[in-house]
Amino acid sequence: MIEIADHYFFDSSALLDRLSNGVRVSTKEVVFVVGAPLTAPYGGNPGVDDVNAVIQLIRDEFSAESENLRRLDADIHASDNRYQAAFRFLQGRRGQDTANEVIRKAVLNAHNGLRSERNDVARWPDAQLAPLEESIGEWDLSPGVAALGELLAIKDTPFGKLAITSNFDPLVEIATRAAGGKSWRTSLHVDGDFSLSQAPGCQVLHIHGHWQGTDTLHTGNQLLQTRPFLKNALLRYMQDKLVVVIAYGGWQDIFTGALQSLVSDPSTYPEVLWAFYEQAPELNSYLRSVLTPGLDRNRVTLYGGVDCHAFFPELLNRWKTSPTAPERLPFSARPSAAPETPIRLRSSESDRPPNIEVWVGREAEVRALEASSAKVVIVSGIGGQGKSTLAAHYLRLVSEGGTQYTHWDWRDCKEEGDRIRTQLLAAIERISLNSLSAETLGAASDADIVEAFISVAEDTACVFVFDNVDSYVDLVNEVFIGILDKLVRKFSRSATKSRIIITCRPRAAYDIVSIITIPLTGLTLKETVELFDQRTGRGKTNSAQIETAHSMTEGHAFWLDMMAVQVGRAPGVTLKSILEDTRRGREGPTNLLASIWKTLPEREKVVLRAMAETMRPEDEDLIADVVSGKLNFKNFKKALKSLVNLNLVLVKPERNSPDLFDLHPLVRQFVRLTFDRRDRLGFIKIVLVQYGNIIKGIGSALGVHLPLSLLERWSQKAELEIEAGMLVDALETLASAYDALIGGGHTEEFVRVARKLFQTNNWADLRELPKFDGVCAAMISGLSDLEEFSDVDDMLQKYEQTISIKTARYIKFCDIKSHYLWQRKKFDEAIEWATKGDDLKKSSHVDTLYDCEHNLALARRDGGDPGKALEYFTRNSSLEVMLDPDDTSIESASLLGNTGRCLQLMGRLDEALTCLKKSARILETDGSAHRLGNQAFARQWIGEVFRTKGDRDTAFLFFCDAEQLVIKAFPGRARELRSAIEILFQGEPLPSISPADTQRRVSRWIQGRNNWNGHAIA
Repeated sequence: MIEIADHYFFDSSALLDRLSNGVRVSTKEVVFVVGAPLTAPYGGNPGVDDVNAVIQLIRDEFSAESENLRRLDADIHASDNRYQAAFRFLQGRRGQDTANEVIRKAVLNAHNGLRSERNDVARWPDAQLAPLEESIGEWDLSPGVAALGELLAIKDTPFGKLAITSNFDPLVEIATRAAGGKSWRTSLHVDGDFSLSQAPGCQVLHIHGHWQGTDTLHTGNQLLQTRPFLKNALLRYMQDKLVVVIAYGGWQDIFTGALQSLVSDPSTYPEVLWAFYEQAPELNSYLRSVLTPGLDRNRVTLYGGVDCHAFFPELLNRWKTSPTAPERLPFSARPSAAPETPIRLRSSESDRPPNIEVWVGREAEVRALEASSAKVVIVSGIGGQGKSTLAAHYLRLVSEGGTQYTHWDWRDCKEEGDRIRTQLLAAIERISLNSLSAETLGAASDADIVEAFISVAEDTACVFVFDNVDSYVDLVNEVFIGILDKLVRKFSRSATKSRIIITCRPRAAYDIVSIITIPLTGLTLKETVELFDQRTGRGKTNSAQIETAHSMTEGHAFWLDMMAVQVGRAPGVTLKSILEDTRRGREGPTNLLASIWKTLPEREKVVLRAMAETMRPEDEDLIADVVSGKLNFKNFKKALKSLVNLNLVLVKPERNSPDLFDLHPLVRQFVRLTFDRRDRLGFIKIVLVQYGNIIKGIGSALGVHLPLSLLERWSQKAELEIEAGMLVDALETLASAYDALIGGGHTEEFVRVARKLFQTNNWADLRELPKFDGVCAAMISGLSDLEEFSDVDDMLQKYEQTISIKTARYIKFCDIKSHYLWQRKKFDEAIEWATKGDDLKKSSHVDTLYDCEHNLALARRDGGDPGKALEYFTRNSSLEVMLDPDDTSIESASLLGNTGRCLQLMGRLDEALTCLKKSARILETDGSAHRLGNQAFARQWIGEVFRTKGDRDTAFLFFCDAEQLVIKAFPGRARELRSAIEILFQGEPLPSISPADTQRRVSRWIQGRNNWNGHAIA
């Protein structure tokens, strides 16, 4: 303990004891207040830019303006607070938007996938930045924030209700989720009451704003703005809590202002523990004035020499090794008007269900959902009968704690094919908290993906909704097809705590007890009366007319609701006039939309036509931009409000994110069918401009690290271009996004859009366009990866028909076909086709990049002629260099691995080990999408070499380590490796060794710290 003047500073060990042994006998909740040092670079590892780095970012803004730079440096040098001085200078000359952009750059320094592109990424709109927070593995976490996240994630401790931070970055939330906990954010750059929000997990309160979605506060006038609601909320919350301030500077801001009021009030009993990094801190005059009233009451305790990066890991270790004492009392909970209720796992990586404004009838269906123990529920019925609404209503019950489930996840398959695999991968990525990613699972088989989904869902108690899966229904046999069929059959027989709800128009049913089908028919007359009562006021609509409407629509929920909304909200509209208008139409009830359309002002029609061309629900800002050339913002807002009021536009709300707006499928269909392609083209091009602007903002970072929600912008743009007949642009868009979509594990998304291109256009027209050959080859490769072999055969046949003369394109065709046959393990045929292309190229001396030699070598190697393949792989690289264990000049893991595999198959085992070891060493730092699969193959081949050499123990280690790499993502391959392990020992007991020890020994061998001998590897 250090005594300075009239204040005592206890050391770090005292604070550790206070927050471990001390709080175990207390009922007080602990609130951590943390600042910039927690997430700054530490120990040579990157993090969010610190003060000096942020100041340099501001200097960079004026790097080409010598006079401004001179003035900035002078202001910084003359100020007691260099950071605030720099921002004050920046805001005076560049404004708040530039200040926000500087903070985005600073935060992105902690993103290991986008750090090098942060200057461009910082200009992305908020809607594109928000999904980056869901890719947990892409962020660098310091020891301090990682340990704090684990503390907040541990159940039944005093931590984890609320954390307060002045930081703009999302790393506290990310660290909590990375540890398996739940977190949610409240960001306040203006006044507000954070206690009005409720959700499970830790609420992270950003009191100075957030890096995306809000402004950021830096200067004195910003930090000292009057914020009475926030101050009162802080006072209420902290009055009976243990507040721990660590790595926080103590500037004049809303927190220190509230704290001064709190510790000065004799009627409150907080405990404030303020930790300083310095061993012998000096309190400035402001902080002394804040803390002195509390020090005098012994309600504030000071600590010195506390490094957050050492302290939080030590505190975490104490709580891990010494669990909560059984006799301690429950920690006090936050006062709230309503109990906490479960919500979704993580918000922005799930599609959004429709917002339910009115709920009528369907009581039998809801009871069936509640009473049944079925693991798979299929809801079927014609469009507009309320399938999605029923599923959304059930999720509301989940959120309210009215079921045995605690979480939910919604996936919209949009009544299209080639979506379910993509949506399954997204759900797996989300519920596994990114421990399994689409990037990792991209090459997995359907069976492996199903197993991975069941594995991560097993203990989650989650309701998964797959909405609108119409394209996956076998209309004759009334069952699902492909991966969805595999999923429902295996999931229904698993021991999972979760449930799947699937909606589709065609009927689907299974003779399996844990799968039920709920068919939706029309509303009853009684339910129809209740619907009109809720929409128009009880008893205000003629009952005979309601009965006529019910009869005319056959109880169709959507049409009846549209009628009721029009009667209740559209001025001068009566049910009688609607019925008369509908009778005059030749299409019966569907003429209702035509009748409504005629009554709409032009501005509402403009908004509907624009929204009909967007490819997904969009936020208000993007829709406003689309119509900005036709409507000013004021009229747009009025039109959107009117359309929402008339139920023609659906609102899809989200906590801590902007609302999204969408059209019901029947409304979208009506608007598109009302106008032909020529009339629609103007709106399509306007939407394309907006998608192009978004892509321009993120294009520099296009790669496998981007989440699907961003990568989808390319496929959505290509879809619109196909719809508009802009085929050259569509091919260019698909070609530019291919590597990112495939590399990110989203093969199905690429195939989905490319299929539209090839199915809706004449191949004879397409073949003359740039990028056709490349996109066609990519499509064939993608279909092969998805094991859709009949479609590949069809594509190859059509592609060959576009080649009437054996030009260079025929060489490309031979190469594509050879690669496909090699994937199918039809090696003789693969050799035949690759040889055709290779012979034609050599005999004609044509100048083309198209080439078949690589696929020819692969087919020869695996088809029984590894010596011939070796000649190709060593053609441009010296085998002598490859076989030199100390030579590191060859950096291609693929070249070394292929060479090693050839040598292995030729029986040159020691030489094979040299190449395979060098390949495996490079793969250890590989960042590609196929890293895990390639690492596993390297270990498997090395194990096979040791097995052939008779070194059973070392082969066992490599097979086991390969198995651990693929066991989650590729359970099929894991079973093959397990079988190889068991064959090694032929019924003998397997050696007892932990996966961690196996990994350590294999890694040591790969890094070159052991010789070939299997015993030495131990």
